[in-house]
Amino acid sequence: MKRKSNWLKNLLQWGTLAAIVGFVVYGLTLGEKPADVEAYCPFGGLQALGSYLVNNSLACTMSMTQIMVGVMLAVGVILFSKLFCGYLCPLGTVSEWMGRGGKKLKVSVEIRPGSIADRLLRAVKYALLFYVFYMSASSSELFCKNFDPYYAVATGFKGEITVWMTVISVALLFLGSFFVKMFWCKYICPLGALSNIFKFTLTFAGIVILLWALGLLGVASAWVWALGAACVIGYLWEMIYLKSKVFPLLRIVRDEATCTKCDVCRSKCPYSIDIKNLDKVKHIDCTLCGTCVSACPEDSLQVGGKRSLRWLPGILAVALFGAALWFGSHWELPTIDEKWGEYEQVEGMQTYEIEGLTSVKCFGSSKAFSAKMQKVPGVYGVKTFVKRHAVVISYDPKAIDETSIDKAIFSPTTMKFATPKAGVDSLSVVRIGVEGLHDKMDMVYFGAILRNIDGICGFDAQYDCPVAVTLYVDPSAAIPEKMLRDSIEVKEAHMLAHGGKVRAIPVHYELKSYDPAAGRIGRREFLDLMFEQTRDLSAPFKHNTETYGDDAKYPKGVYEVECRGIEKPLIKRSFPYFRGFLSLKEGITRLDVALNDEEVPVLRIVYVKSMWDDAKIWNELLNAKVWPVKYKDGTLKDEEPKFTFKTEGHTL
Repeated sequence: MKRKSNWLKNLLQWGTLAAIVGFVVYGLTLGEKPADVEAYCPFGGLQALGSYLVNNSLACTMSMTQIMVGVMLAVGVILFSKLFCGYLCPLGTVSEWMGRGGKKLKVSVEIRPGSIADRLLRAVKYALLFYVFYMSASSSELFCKNFDPYYAVATGFKGEITVWMTVISVALLFLGSFFVKMFWCKYICPLGALSNIFKFTLTFAGIVILLWALGLLGVASAWVWALGAACVIGYLWEMIYLKSKVFPLLRIVRDEATCTKCDVCRSKCPYSIDIKNLDKVKHIDCTLCGTCVSACPEDSLQVGGKRSLRWLPGILAVALFGAALWFGSHWELPTIDEKWGEYEQVEGMQTYEIEGLTSVKCFGSSKAFSAKMQKVPGVYGVKTFVKRHAVVISYDPKAIDETSIDKAIFSPTTMKFATPKAGVDSLSVVRIGVEGLHDKMDMVYFGAILRNIDGICGFDAQYDCPVAVTLYVDPSAAIPEKMLRDSIEVKEAHMLAHGGKVRAIPVHYELKSYDPAAGRIGRREFLDLMFEQTRDLSAPFKHNTETYGDDAKYPKGVYEVECRGIEKPLIKRSFPYFRGFLSLKEGITRLDVALNDEEVPVLRIVYVKSMWDDAKIWNELLNAKVWPVKYKDGTLKDEEPKFTFKTEGHTL
């Protein structure tokens, strides 16, 4: 009898790899941003779920889709087998193909299943599983990204990787699997270890009960003990038995009457399972990939003992993945869910939900939002949902109302687009009311829209209902209400992204009021208003001020140098590094940011004359090759200069 084709497995393996490649290439070429290569990673989803259960917060990049892919993987393993490993996992596919290559070149080495070496090596993946989950739950970040070969290759080794870890894991995947069949999957893969724990379903259920019991008893770090128990017991069961007992429910069944024990099934099995001596394949490594069924010349092997079920595992793999996508799109866990205050304070809380807070986009920004809300009297809890940029705020209605919460969230903004043309002594003031402006990112996107309207030199936004926006307009420009409305009430704001690409950001702004004759503002008054927020970068240096504060003993000079880009966000974000660098220099007592009489942004460095002069400041400070910076934890680190100075300054 001819061997049968295992076309469904091949189709799914090739299709998965093709989809990943297409996904990455699209992100690099046509997409607005690089592809999220973790988008459907079940291991990342399970780590995120573990982090959520421990910390009540999701890892930064995780969504409900990843979590549901992980949950469906667990369901699939318990009920059927390791279907993801056999049909969809790109690392499993690569490992299998590398093994075939090594076998054809006759360089492969067999580690006999059940041998001492085989049993001992299986401990590695359990140790990795414990370490990965421990680090992920401790930090609310996906630790596996440090060494995951799939993540490293898919990101072009530009992701959040640790180089030495990644080099080792990639070598183990390719070289290890080339010389030893399925080396990565059997001995290294932490997801393989977790899947095997799911196969020991009753043990897994016992671990869950143990975790619950330890929690009730108030045991510190109960999750660590439960995780450790799961990894140790899982390894012992695998090492001793090499097979599951009750679960999964679906297995390969051998017909003793027709089997000739030709051993073709074992030679073709990716894991070299000795199928010819088994009635039912309960081996811990079996993925129901169907290779043995296709290879059997006597048709003695069947899924569940029935020919009609031959394609069921592959179909189930696709169905479970589809179910994960559906559930992921309909359910959502909060990225963070935090409450604070005494019981008496939070007992009668109400909730207020706000969508469209575009600054709430990850774990870090969620924590920042929560920190901001903790300073608001009457607010006692925050949930964030980053997928739809939404927050649910718990508050005491006796202490604060929803309008006051909106005001606390709002970020007053002043933004300059252009300096008035030469000869323009004043600007027209146009006042408008705009709905849909909630937070600082809304202001960024709103500014991108206004920047494209000719004649607007800048704007100022203050909280009101609707938000009060003041436009400062060149008097020669005409901005009628309809043109302004058409510009503001668009569906997308367009932002220049990395690499010159343009990102389209969904927005929902509405023009509610328009007053084109709200007065005028003088040129210098406008420039000072726009520059006011930049003055916040000024600061004295405490240590040097205390040491050299006596002006009679230590006469001071003020060195002024142009810094034309100081208003740009990139330089403003980098400015604390420069300020930290100057603060370590003896004799430098203060740094001020100002707008000089020629309307040029300048830095003014206050220094002790006996210790510094113009040439020394220019050469040793403004043109330093590195900026030594002292961090809050006391560590000193050399930073590359974040910006440069083009025009030499002078002492005033």
